[in-house]
Amino acid sequence: MVAYVLGEGGRGKRPYLRGLRIWDVVAMWIVVLLVIGVVVALWQVIVAGLVLWALVACIRWWIAFAVAKPGTSYPRKPVQTRPTARPVQTRPAPRPKRPTPVRELPAPDYLPRWSASRRLDARREHAQWQENFDNAGQ
Repeated sequence: MVAYVLGEGGRGKRPYLRGLRIWDVVAMWIVVLLVIGVVVALWQVIVAGLVLWALVACIRWWIAFAVAKPGTSYPRKPVQTRPTARPVQTRPAPRPKRPTPVRELPAPDYLPRWSASRRLDARREHAQWQENFDNAGQ
């Protein structure tokens, strides 16, 4: 059961598993037999997994080469990986001047100018109207 290897210079034989005790060898054979037993017990699951793996590989190949278009109709922009440096601005850019009217625009005649006295009159008019409205309902 123990494999032998030729010694140095071809003199004599020495055991390959020389430093191992008998219980180590027995434990190794138990592990090997357990692995073989698991493979024999689950061979259908293993085969199904290999078939599924091959099927997924074939579908990915079909998507990559048959279904996907080789080129796009629009040009793609390159992905920017680093921010581009902006040029140093030595002085602020001049702001455009706003055009000034030639003369002051007149206020339209149909809009009254609201002053403090006009607001007071409007409050009085509204209070009077509210009082007339409330009294009309009685």
